[in-house]
Amino acid sequence: MKKLLISCLCLSALFMATSCNNDDKDEVAKKYQVTITASAEGTDITTLTDFTVTLAAASGEKVTLQSDTLKKTTFTASVIAGSYTISASANSEDFAYIASKTIVVADQDLKVEIVLKSAPKQDAGIIFKEVYFTGVKSYYFQDAFYELVNNSDEVKYLDGIILSCIARGSGKEMSEWADSTGSVPVAYLPLDNYVMQFPGSGKEYPLQPGESTVIATLSLDHSAREITSDADTRSPSKLDDADWEIYISTSARDIDNPAIDNLIHIWGTGGFYFMPMVAGQPLALIQLPEGVTAESFVADSTNYHSAPGSTKDVLCVPCEYVLDAIDIQRYGSTQIVKVFQPAQDAGYTFVTGADETAPDYEVSFDSWESPFYCGKSLRRKCIKVTESGRAYFKDTNNSTADFILGGQRAVVRRSFTAPDAE
Repeated sequence: MKKLLISCLCLSALFMATSCNNDDKDEVAKKYQVTITASAEGTDITTLTDFTVTLAAASGEKVTLQSDTLKKTTFTASVIAGSYTISASANSEDFAYIASKTIVVADQDLKVEIVLKSAPKQDAGIIFKEVYFTGVKSYYFQDAFYELVNNSDEVKYLDGIILSCIARGSGKEMSEWADSTGSVPVAYLPLDNYVMQFPGSGKEYPLQPGESTVIATLSLDHSAREITSDADTRSPSKLDDADWEIYISTSARDIDNPAIDNLIHIWGTGGFYFMPMVAGQPLALIQLPEGVTAESFVADSTNYHSAPGSTKDVLCVPCEYVLDAIDIQRYGSTQIVKVFQPAQDAGYTFVTGADETAPDYEVSFDSWESPFYCGKSLRRKCIKVTESGRAYFKDTNNSTADFILGGQRAVVRRSFTAPDAE
């Protein structure tokens, strides 16, 4: 039996009263009906499997509805006024079908049509398993790590894979790269911060099926850091035995652990260390075409572009070079800037902070007094654990569905004994 999953991620205010009348009686916020009709280009959508439609806002509150048939392809949701992202995905034997669209619900009901377009299924090889970049109080962020896993049943190779942040603006304002729909250019991705690459000429660094590898910003035992005050918090990262380290030789503060192999810095400048912004920034694993070296790619002037209205050239990569991507957004931001095409990531995910239920909880982009130094990571959902203990992870190219929304306490080399509940 085929199942249909419709997930509606709505702002917390979706279910709250917005005002009180003179008699102190709550008045429910006005809601509007959004009707979504889905179809698939070149095929009957009812023949596809794993069909998922998501309506998402910047919060994390999630309502899940299920149906036992794909024959019904028109769905509705009742939402308050605001900006939302619709994403949809499905599969055939040979193709992935994906669509993404941003909508604005204003003062009336809305009807939306989405058309899923096909793309060859990406090889479910090396993907992000867990990424940690939020740091801990008091403003300690050197303990970041990036754990990759071979999610396939074949040996894969780390050689030449590039790890990079993607430019998307400061968070308070719309990204300078975004067009009128709130998306970056469709043909290429602007790289940001330090761009790092695994060494190797092709088959020097194998990753066995189910095996993971840990990349440390600083390969130290951060969990042993001295706690100096009641406001300080212990780090979850013991990284002195990481597999790889990101050492920036030009940084005044970076430290090299000589016992750990380094990734290669191929382009870019940033802060003192490689890492996304603690409030969230998209990440990508990139593979250049066979025969194209990092040196030749960086030296090719046609790979540089500038944001609209800017004269600063930035190294960019074609979207099809992306192996895996996480569209990490800032929790609470009113600007949802979609960085990746649906084929790379049809949704997005986020970390909520230490205690988003606190009365004074507020995301601040004007100072470092933010809730993001919370020790939480973004972690991909486990969908299967074999009798031998091998874990498989969800990879639908939709981070809203694939990752634990809001994050969890970071764990280096997290193990699994059972799959996550959907």
